[in-house]
Amino acid sequence: MTIGELLKEKRLESGKTQRAWIGDIVSPSFYAKVEKNQHRISAEDLIAILDYNGLAIGDFFELLNDEKRIIDNQRNAINRIAINAVYKNDLDKLNSLIEQIKKADWPQEDKEESILLMQGQIESVKDDINQNYVPDQTIAKNLKEKIFNIPNFSLFKLELYTNFMFMYDYKTNIVITKQVIKRIDKTNDDKSFLAIAGIINNIIYQLIENKKFAETEQFFEAAKKLPNLPDIFLAKCMIYLSRYIVNYHYSHRQEDLDKAKIIAKTYYLTGLEEVGKSAQEFIDQAKNHF
Repeated sequence: MTIGELLKEKRLESGKTQRAWIGDIVSPSFYAKVEKNQHRISAEDLIAILDYNGLAIGDFFELLNDEKRIIDNQRNAINRIAINAVYKNDLDKLNSLIEQIKKADWPQEDKEESILLMQGQIESVKDDINQNYVPDQTIAKNLKEKIFNIPNFSLFKLELYTNFMFMYDYKTNIVITKQVIKRIDKTNDDKSFLAIAGIINNIIYQLIENKKFAETEQFFEAAKKLPNLPDIFLAKCMIYLSRYIVNYHYSHRQEDLDKAKIIAKTYYLTGLEEVGKSAQEFIDQAKNHF
């Protein structure tokens, strides 16, 4: 529930018209758009309206926070299911989650964002299971705008970009990733390191697929600056696997392929069969075509 929606709810409970509810604090036309979530109200005007109608500020925000907490918990639960579905390439499950989101009692903005992200996950799975798949251009455009419109490289922006890098060509990803790796020395939280590690892994993988081996070196060097944390172990293993693949491209030494195979086998032995399968396919591709 948004501030505008909660204001409307409280106004209707009081039986007041919009004009009676706001007095002379703001214009009726402006306030009407606040209730419709088309305008943001200033903190000063919000407090004035609450005080004008005898509503405690603390109680108002407690209601708002309780509602937001419930929605956040629901979104987090759906995201956990989505992560598992992406890992299993389960398109049916992802589509069913979109239907759940449509039926959820969430603000429209939250619904639209969650549906867009779920559509992006579906495109990601399709890209993974279908060779030469071309992502839906409308979804790709909307996701790129979503990422671009987030100021700075916040954790949310890093995570979004990590998940949807496949929608960009490698030249664009090189430019963006160069900006991202500048943040390694300025980062101190594990989740941001995980996102950056994922971005480095993705750009290296994309460059190898496009046979731009010389371009990978700068990103291998950047990966060395990442801390050794349990949370980024998987991503760093994939980066090392790619390191051995690039080495094999230049030297054709069997020992480089053998080291890559050990990493792929480690995934299998630790229950990450799908990751291990993808890693082995990557190795086979290197052996046969690089």
